[in-house]
Amino acid sequence: MAKTLIVYKSFLGSTRKYAKWLTDELKSDIVDMWSVRLEKLKEYDTIIVMSGTYANWMPLTGFLTKNWPTIQDKKVIVVAVGAAPENDPYSKSSYNKIPEHIRNKIKYFKIYGKFGNQGKEVEKDALNRIIRYLKN
Repeated sequence: MAKTLIVYKSFLGSTRKYAKWLTDELKSDIVDMWSVRLEKLKEYDTIIVMSGTYANWMPLTGFLTKNWPTIQDKKVIVVAVGAAPENDPYSKSSYNKIPEHIRNKIKYFKIYGKFGNQGKEVEKDALNRIIRYLKN
């Protein structure tokens, strides 16, 4: 498998939990979104960018836009974590805030995340689609 880096931002904990599970499964490296250095991004073939969705905003959108010149020729997988389902208008709106030229070159997944202490716990099985995609 290609050398993989997971870049994540988590405010409420769900994304961090998913990122760590995915790191264990893929034997990849992991770094917090605001700590990653440009030089580090250059070292990897595959970049998985993960963040929660917060009131129609995803930190990963700014990260992708800022770093796109460096990662555009890599395999980029985006994972949005949030309480709203993928087909919810707010989820769609968040996704559409990713610039179109970037959306056209990434693989996007939306998975369930808790809203604070509300809702069911996140489950490792939510990562199965992502893992299957990466291992094929």
